[in-house]
Amino acid sequence: EALKIKELTALYDGSEEVRRLLDLSKSVEGMPRHASTHAAGIVITEEPVSHYVPLALNGDTPVTQYDMDTVAKLGLIKFDFLGLRYLTVMEKAQRTVREENPDFTLTAVPFDDKQTYRMISLGKTEGVFQLESPGMRRVLADMKPSAFDDIIAVIALYRPGPMDSINTFIARKHGEEQVTYPVDALSEILGSTYGCIVYQEQVMQIFRTLAGYSFARADLVRRAMAKKKEDVMAAERTDFIAGCAANGISEKVATDIFDEMLSFASYAFNKSHATAYAMISFRTAYLKAHYPAAYLAALMSCGVPCDPAAFDVRVLPPDVNESGYDFVAKGGAVRYGFQAIKNVGKLFVDAILKEREQGLF
Repeated sequence: EALKIKELTALYDGSEEVRRLLDLSKSVEGMPRHASTHAAGIVITEEPVSHYVPLALNGDTPVTQYDMDTVAKLGLIKFDFLGLRYLTVMEKAQRTVREENPDFTLTAVPFDDKQTYRMISLGKTEGVFQLESPGMRRVLADMKPSAFDDIIAVIALYRPGPMDSINTFIARKHGEEQVTYPVDALSEILGSTYGCIVYQEQVMQIFRTLAGYSFARADLVRRAMAKKKEDVMAAERTDFIAGCAANGISEKVATDIFDEMLSFASYAFNKSHATAYAMISFRTAYLKAHYPAAYLAALMSCGVPCDPAAFDVRVLPPDVNESGYDFVAKGGAVRYGFQAIKNVGKLFVDAILKEREQGLF
């Protein structure tokens, strides 16, 4: 590409040194720069992994020498285990709430809690998992989520690509824009998202319902769309249109639907993933709406940046007789934790807490 520039071509033709440099560069172009390890990917096999692929050591960690795509092509399964700090936040907050309400459990929280939706609809979601950014808070204030499905949708929509559908989604949700379907069968597939394609699963369902694809083939097409494999998609376009024709759908309508899916599929989000995230979002929002001090203390203990003013909770200064290692919720306020004081180590804090058992300082 660079050699299309006239000045560089002249240098290449006129200097042996430049020619050698660029020829050497071309020979290494596109090669892996270094070996790296997937942050969360774990390969799980029936027999020892070394029966299937060569292994190496990265520090003390055994890793496959093949990259994740080759591992997948060999038929091995890779799980991504994501460490979410918010799971620890929820557990800490839950423990605090149980001190006064021993039966409290987040798994029993109702997903139709009006107080939680009221707070979310006002955009007061600072410190709430996935819903805390200023842009997301503006979207929530406009959308006014009223059901769990809305939270799943906004998590899937608020990313490059699908973002273009947010205004349409909001307008249709509030009845300001009519929802129309070129084919009646789409109303069942896209009804919960007001006619907008939001999820990968919807793309698969469209292929199955309109063109008669099997589950397995619909999944392969979804993957090809997401990876923008144009040669695969050109062949699928013909089959999709033919499948739709067999179900009485015109070529024009089938083409329009295919093109819309194609432009969207590379950005489409996995609904099952969005749902798992939405569950954490809702539960953290519930904690903030009902137990703001306990939730704020948990966030601060886990080092999540947050503004106490957004929780309407006072943060009291550290106190040798009141503070714990973590931030502690007490009487609707949060007491500053020893762990957040510079140069105060855990051993020293343990000594203070042990001494305090004999009586207050």
